[in-house]
Amino acid sequence: MGRKLEKKNDKRLSLAQAHRRVGRMKDALSLFRKVLDDEPENIEALVSLTEISLELGQATGAASLILRALTCNPEHSHCLNILDQVLKALKETASQAQLLFEYSQILKENSLWQKALIKHRQALRLNPILANTDNFDSVALLAGGDLEKGWLAFEWRNTVGSLGPFTDKVWNGEDLSGQTVLVWGEQGIGDQIMFSTCLQDIIEKANHVIIGTDERLVTLFQRSFSRANVQGVARYTANGQTRVKDFEWLKEHPSVDYFVLQGSLPRFFRPSIDSFPSVSSRLLGDPERLKFWSHKLKELGPGKKIGISWRSHLAERQSSCYPALPLWQPLFDIKGVHFISMQAGVSPEEIQMVKDHFGVDITIFSEIDMIENLDDTAALCGSLDSVVTTKVSLQWLAAGIGTPVWSISRGLRKTEWCMLGHEFYPWFPELNVCLEETDDLLMRGFDRAAKEISA
Repeated sequence: MGRKLEKKNDKRLSLAQAHRRVGRMKDALSLFRKVLDDEPENIEALVSLTEISLELGQATGAASLILRALTCNPEHSHCLNILDQVLKALKETASQAQLLFEYSQILKENSLWQKALIKHRQALRLNPILANTDNFDSVALLAGGDLEKGWLAFEWRNTVGSLGPFTDKVWNGEDLSGQTVLVWGEQGIGDQIMFSTCLQDIIEKANHVIIGTDERLVTLFQRSFSRANVQGVARYTANGQTRVKDFEWLKEHPSVDYFVLQGSLPRFFRPSIDSFPSVSSRLLGDPERLKFWSHKLKELGPGKKIGISWRSHLAERQSSCYPALPLWQPLFDIKGVHFISMQAGVSPEEIQMVKDHFGVDITIFSEIDMIENLDDTAALCGSLDSVVTTKVSLQWLAAGIGTPVWSISRGLRKTEWCMLGHEFYPWFPELNVCLEETDDLLMRGFDRAAKEISA
């Protein structure tokens, strides 16, 4: 803006404020608007119009104006004072939530991530529906290996709607000495197992840790994290819905000082690839069931016992990322081994197709429910010589229990955010990964797995 126009607007602002002081609001409004016509980002004009809107009882208009001012300078002290006044003037909590949410987006766009998170969570306390607004910035950032920005962007994921009554107790890295922390699981069994590799870190820092997880993981997690208290708080259903229990059970525990989502732990404990352990932590299988399954497998006769799973058990997730069974040929060509079905929801038709196509008999243990009984599934995994699977939660469960795993799926490493820009999964560095786009390369992946297993 030229110096001449700047002087002109200064005079307009001075005159507008004079009109305002003596009550000539129409003249004041006209001059403030003329200033904005020439200089849309003039904070004095925007703030003055916001204040006038409040005086006239026009809270919605005031909200729009203060957001314009904050867009120009998101940390302007006077604007922040006016923001508080506008929030008080808005009577409906949905309107207050929307204003806080939009301000959080302004902060985020200006790379003021920490302040943005605080406002975002204040908005969620008033209206949890606003959690469904993730633009998935974190996927590209984490897949590209930018963990610093990626973990911050991850805080906008839909799961943050689970904050509920704990919005004001969200842990942001404060000292946990003598404190009680409630760690809340992410959606999905696979994510909860993957992020469980950070649980021991927070257990070592806090006085008392309560872990809220899927009901099917309670026994396995309680055994593996004996210093914590593990509670089944939710059930993640086939249609993606989450059934969450009430919080009455918390009355039996010390008062919660801090709350943190399980997927937020890497932000503090895995800020860089160097902060990941070189050897992944282990989940502990049931010793008695490990003995049981080892004996059961031994009864099959000599030869390695290989667990296999080729798809998700959920019908709506039959993704093109799952390699078709004919591509498994190199694995089924291994001689003198036993193939054990680790496929949840396996069908007789699939078993017969493998027998007809490859001449291979797959052993099914009908006494185990691999959807409901994850603790026993973990024990079976721990008794096998190896597991070959595709990109389903079994890869995390088997890797977590310490069994050699080959995960073979159609896809690209550069878009797999869980790999964090690397050639392997840092959560479980021993997990062998093959992500390829073509059938030829996928079959080579099965061939490599077959040779390593045979060796």
